[in-house]
Amino acid sequence: MLYIPEPSYEDYLTYKIKKGDTLLSVAQDLGVEPYRLRSYHNQFVPSTKDLIEADFPPHLEYLILEPEKAALTDKEKEQNRTKINTKGSFKLSLDNSHINNSYAVLYSIEKGQNVYHIKQEFNVKWRAKNEDGYSFFEVNRIGDLYINDTRTSTMAHEIAEKASTALYPLLVVVDQTGKWVYINNFNRIEERWVETKKQIREYYKGEVVEKYISIYDRNLEDSDSLYISLSRDWFLNAFFNEIHIEYPTSLSIQKEQEFPFMAKSDNLNFKVEQKVDEYLDIDNFLVIDISGKLNDQRTKTDIEKELGLPVKEYSEEKVTGNYRAKYFLNPQNHIPEVVFISCDLALETPQKFSVTISNKDDQKEMSVKPKAQLFVEEIESKKKWWQF
Repeated sequence: MLYIPEPSYEDYLTYKIKKGDTLLSVAQDLGVEPYRLRSYHNQFVPSTKDLIEADFPPHLEYLILEPEKAALTDKEKEQNRTKINTKGSFKLSLDNSHINNSYAVLYSIEKGQNVYHIKQEFNVKWRAKNEDGYSFFEVNRIGDLYINDTRTSTMAHEIAEKASTALYPLLVVVDQTGKWVYINNFNRIEERWVETKKQIREYYKGEVVEKYISIYDRNLEDSDSLYISLSRDWFLNAFFNEIHIEYPTSLSIQKEQEFPFMAKSDNLNFKVEQKVDEYLDIDNFLVIDISGKLNDQRTKTDIEKELGLPVKEYSEEKVTGNYRAKYFLNPQNHIPEVVFISCDLALETPQKFSVTISNKDDQKEMSVKPKAQLFVEEIESKKKWWQF
């Protein structure tokens, strides 16, 4: 006869219940949801009298725990990556983009040996979608501006910061491709600027003040002026970057890509390949890789002098440059969780610009300096870079 031993608590990983323990207190101590503790215990409990209902029965001595699953190595994760379902072509849409996310943003500017880091934080909130398929996102700047890890403190910076508060929140109109095309709340911004201008003049006097006020007056002359001014905004161009399109079976397209250069100059133009990885990455993000070469008609001198149009009388020497971007999207709503963008120019003084955007609510640790040769993310356990 086959002998089947009676189940026993000795067969399982258990927790010894102490005086005063409750289901809620033990769940909090173990970092597990109470319903999961109860469900697993009740599934394997040797006797029905030891079942947990609202709380531990008074006589219960041991709680059966679910064993921890062994963490997969990066190599094992790589081998188990999920393939996306393309069915011939693959479309990224904004249909499920009902988000309210806060992002930490790092801009890096390298000019020869001089390096500047600018840190900001933004909140992006979905507001509405109209009958033509255009989405409306509220973009708000939160927190202070930091330059090289120091909060801006000079009078010029303080005036510029004060003036910029009139812009936010922005109500950004995004087309079906995910590209931002308009600012919908110009009248409200204009009203804020009138009040902000009064406040600035109450606290600051002099030519510097009037210089910044005149710049903002020009930028806010009408809605088109505001759009042209914000067309050079790194965050808007990086976050809303025309990636929500239908991709062919190759999951790759060729296109022209703009990247903001300097405030006085038109955006740089690159010819790039934009490709969706057919597999989710090891963190289950949907990955889009964009890379290409500078395709700008301006000469080296034109760009160094920050000219908007090519002026051949200076020089006809062309500039070489590279563009690289990587988007890590939430596979459910197709909204960026992490973005890396890098642009370099081979000028007399080499220049490089980069933008890093990371969802602050994401629990994964992403390095702010991906490997240059691979442009891939790294996992770190140290303090997040935006926690100043």
